[in-house]
Amino acid sequence: MINQAVVSFILTIMYLVMMPTGSYGGEGGQAGAMLASLPAATYLGGEKTISEVTAALEAAGLSNTDVFRAWTTDFAATAGKRAALADTWQSPDTLTADTSKTMDGWEAHHDYSDADCRITAFLLLDGILSAEKLEEEYTGTYLMFDLEAIDQADRYESLRKNRALFTTLFGDKTVEEGKEPQTVFPEVWKKYGMKINQDNVSIVSVVVYDPSFRTTFVGHTGVLVNQGESLIFVGKIAFEQPYQATKVRTLDELLAVLSQRPEYFGGDGEPGPFVYINGEYVATLKYQGKPDDAVQQADH
Repeated sequence: MINQAVVSFILTIMYLVMMPTGSYGGEGGQAGAMLASLPAATYLGGEKTISEVTAALEAAGLSNTDVFRAWTTDFAATAGKRAALADTWQSPDTLTADTSKTMDGWEAHHDYSDADCRITAFLLLDGILSAEKLEEEYTGTYLMFDLEAIDQADRYESLRKNRALFTTLFGDKTVEEGKEPQTVFPEVWKKYGMKINQDNVSIVSVVVYDPSFRTTFVGHTGVLVNQGESLIFVGKIAFEQPYQATKVRTLDELLAVLSQRPEYFGGDGEPGPFVYINGEYVATLKYQGKPDDAVQQADH
């Protein structure tokens, strides 16, 4: 396995060498002030942050950015408006949303399923993520709501043609006797010849292990893009919950932000969750949020 610190160092240096300064560039003083304010995050609550994030995705060559803009604009105008999501950047530590209001706001204006993190990442990686072969059939259960949305809503028709790639990448996988759960996801990438065909773009996968059924699945995901002196991680929290973009200086800062979300963690002593970049193991998250949240999540 690859040491987390080594991966963080290599990725940061690689991004700096390969890419020109992006939206964090400009005059030295301004760029320095922006970097000093990181990490920063937004729920894309309005035109200002939606335009900035979409521009970063377009500059990186990601796919379907016009659709992403339409989805985020629609969410901000309905679910986001109901929950009063701000059109600003702030510290990830203070970023909160009333998800009961985003759910109510979405359902009041739509009669079809919202997107989640996997659908959003898959949309942006269309034509960039590829595989040499695919699972013949998906028989798991963890993607049932994703597949219901993709199969039934006209909004996701473009994703339907790559349904098998979606399930091969994100679906639940059995952990065979004697194997460590963190080894399964890289083996899937290798077995099916998966790769990201763009040097400045990565897919970050937070893989959860269910010890009761000895299975792993992608519990959260998003796209990671270089912006020169910083990185931006873009995705969606969950169905009927906000889109989120997070700016960081290093991979370690992103891992710290991900470590604050209790829904990624199981009970005490359970392995994981495991983080991968383009199928390569990076780290095992350790919960860094509020202790009461971790206890509540473990009880579920």
